[in-house]
Amino acid sequence: MLLAPEALDFSRVPPELGSHVGWLCLAVVVATLAWAATRMESVRRSLLALEDPRMFAVLRIGTALMTIQCFWNLHPYWRMLWSDEGLYDLEESRSRFGSSALMGWTPEDGFLDNWAVLKYLWGKHSLFYFWSSPDEVAWVMYAIFGVLLLYAAGVFSRVTGVISWLLVCSIYNHNGLYLEGTDTVYRTLWWVLIFARTGDAWSVDNWVRCKLLRRAGKLQEVGEPAQPGKQPVYRLVPSWPRYLIMAQLVAIYTATGIVKTGNVWGQGDALYYSLNMDHFYRFEDWTQQVSAVFGTNMFRLMTWVTRWWEEHFAIAMLGAIVGFNLRHRDQPWFLAQDRPWRRWLGRLALVLGYLALYRIAVLAYPYVGELPKNQPEQVAIIVSEGVRRVHLFMGVVVPLLVAVWFALGRWPLRLRKLTVDQAFVQRWLLGRRLWLGLGLVFHGFLILFMNIGMFPFIMLMVYVAWLRGEEIAAALHWAWRQARRTGLRRVLPASGERWFGPAQRPEDAPARGRTIPNALVVALGLLLLAIVYKRIGGDREVKGLVYAWIGLVAFVALVFRFLAPLLRRVFKGMSEVPRSAAAGGAPGLAGGALYRSVALGFLVWHFSAVALHLFPGSNVFSSWRSAARAVFGGYLSVTGTTQSWNMFAPNPPRANTFMKTVVVLADGTRWDIGYNSYSYRPFPWIYNDRMRKMHRRMIGKGKSYLRPWSFFVCRNWFIDYGTPAAKVETWRITTKIPTPEQVAAKGWYRPKDLKATYELLETHPCLKGGQLPAFMKQRYGVELDEADLKELEVARDKAARLSDQRRRSWASRRDWGGEAKPRPATVGGPAALEPAAAPEQRGAEDEGGGGDGE
Repeated sequence: MLLAPEALDFSRVPPELGSHVGWLCLAVVVATLAWAATRMESVRRSLLALEDPRMFAVLRIGTALMTIQCFWNLHPYWRMLWSDEGLYDLEESRSRFGSSALMGWTPEDGFLDNWAVLKYLWGKHSLFYFWSSPDEVAWVMYAIFGVLLLYAAGVFSRVTGVISWLLVCSIYNHNGLYLEGTDTVYRTLWWVLIFARTGDAWSVDNWVRCKLLRRAGKLQEVGEPAQPGKQPVYRLVPSWPRYLIMAQLVAIYTATGIVKTGNVWGQGDALYYSLNMDHFYRFEDWTQQVSAVFGTNMFRLMTWVTRWWEEHFAIAMLGAIVGFNLRHRDQPWFLAQDRPWRRWLGRLALVLGYLALYRIAVLAYPYVGELPKNQPEQVAIIVSEGVRRVHLFMGVVVPLLVAVWFALGRWPLRLRKLTVDQAFVQRWLLGRRLWLGLGLVFHGFLILFMNIGMFPFIMLMVYVAWLRGEEIAAALHWAWRQARRTGLRRVLPASGERWFGPAQRPEDAPARGRTIPNALVVALGLLLLAIVYKRIGGDREVKGLVYAWIGLVAFVALVFRFLAPLLRRVFKGMSEVPRSAAAGGAPGLAGGALYRSVALGFLVWHFSAVALHLFPGSNVFSSWRSAARAVFGGYLSVTGTTQSWNMFAPNPPRANTFMKTVVVLADGTRWDIGYNSYSYRPFPWIYNDRMRKMHRRMIGKGKSYLRPWSFFVCRNWFIDYGTPAAKVETWRITTKIPTPEQVAAKGWYRPKDLKATYELLETHPCLKGGQLPAFMKQRYGVELDEADLKELEVARDKAARLSDQRRRSWASRRDWGGEAKPRPATVGGPAALEPAAAPEQRGAEDEGGGGDGE
């Protein structure tokens, strides 16, 4: 193909190539599962282990408090975003955001039955569908803050955690004008936290528990040896939610790194443009002075390092896996599973999976990037150079690094007092020190010099999941001792030392049930893979198979939970692992067979759903990607974990854009209402104003918001000044950021002196939609006229008709507790015995009869 560049056309993917790449992707998944099957006990003792609960306690406290701050940051806009006086009135909000959630609810009857409540929670539920006046919105928000504070304090943490998640979703499900990457991090973190036992340390729950146990003489104080019949202060808790949070962090960085393919990132100028956007910098003029000095040197190096760090952050997860093996490789339980045949079978699986991945990279490379059109010679050069880099990296560099790794395991390098071995490489190159350390520098830079709200703070909170509870306790203990050496000694009691003492030992955790034989675990995994394959093959009716698989997992776990003595004889010799919770120096296992089966199934399900959702959307993968995602249905949308991480991708903006809103009165007088960062420039800019984000969205991809925004301004003008406005104009103001080369040559610039261009986007008259509706006139004590009374009557009649329609629709539903109705007969079924339709009738039916398959 490269010898005939005029034949190159990568705009369309050949069907046979898409199918071939799909099979290779499946081979990678199968090889990865095969490798995991050879290390099954390591999988159990890591993902399904027990650990110190204080890591989850820090996540509980930090996430709850940061969530309060996130929504308090929006306090000036509560009325605009969520009340019936804002962008949308109550009726429009219910139809626009809650039409699915409110299918079984009417204003007169409430929820029609219990299934209607479940349907409400399954859809985009929100409390603002029921309480929507500005005062009611404020009370709802304060009530949510109260629940979040209870969760932060650890009061009934399992209950308040679930309620907090539901309430946070209730806010996010209603009007997404203000949403940004920060909010997606919150939503994904909250969903995982409700499965973690966050209240087993540093909480009111644990304080009450310890007090009751101490009174009964059944508490094992911190530092005391284990005694029969006594419970420790800090019980070990399941680890698996931590790994979901760690994987989520990898997904965020990797997804946002691989989409930064633009030339600005390649040239190293992304940091310069991001830092000099008027919406983001904290220090006007100072930022430009520094950029003039470092824009073409240090900033470029920082840009390349940031992109490299994000793209390859998955190495940190590899380092966590390798670190686990290095810590336990000499323990009896690990040696029991590390049989030669398993070791070499696992290595073979990894090699085969890597070769399949190598082949995918070579085949897919020309189809995943942007190529110039109508320039076959240049396309040939770009593709040839790119494939050459793939061969160099995956065919030479990676194999050499693997060879060095095994060589260091066999022949460590000793350089005076320094020993370079596998542990050294894992600690300094693959572990947290490098990858989280770079993250601390990156997010610390954002906090100091860029005004982007809570995003860097919540990202650093996610880092806590990469720390062990005993490490957090040791760090806080050191800080406590240092503080007690100062004047704070009077405030900090000496009894606080026990807060940082050791938690329960893994070997003291009681054993609960046996493990399921590895062969059955592998078989269950293959069954799920077969369901995915069946869906990719075009079979849309796999929902029943998915439910059957979930039920089968639970059934197998129950069998091994209650029939363990019998099965121990049947499967004797199949499982080579110790039965006790922490035998052979192994980390203790969480729960029993049923709990571990459900937890592992949930881990696989959630990880697969997120991975497929974030998988590159190139056409070369389209033959199977959408079908595979369909297996997971609406899981991500229902749980609020749908996500996209295209931040500053493929390039950051190279111009500032602002929105200007002008109110025009009947006599032609024009008023600029402000609300934009073009004219409002505090120094330094400390408090993040979300209106900047909302303005950029309204004049960018969210122009549909301009109409309700204009009507909102019309109504506010009447409320504030008592006179109606004639119309509202929305303008876009644009200033172009000078290039790094320009400021390096000519010196720094003043942002407010940049030449601005003005563009009128839309004009909306303050007629019907912009006038004060009758319900608002009643609220503000404005006298109602005949037209207003008619409006209220029409609204009541419309609500009554809608309620009646919902009652009938809910009564005839087929799902959510409804009775399945027989579907109309199809050609080839019983209807074949009926007389044939006329040719014109058959044509009309064929044209519109797509049915469920359409």
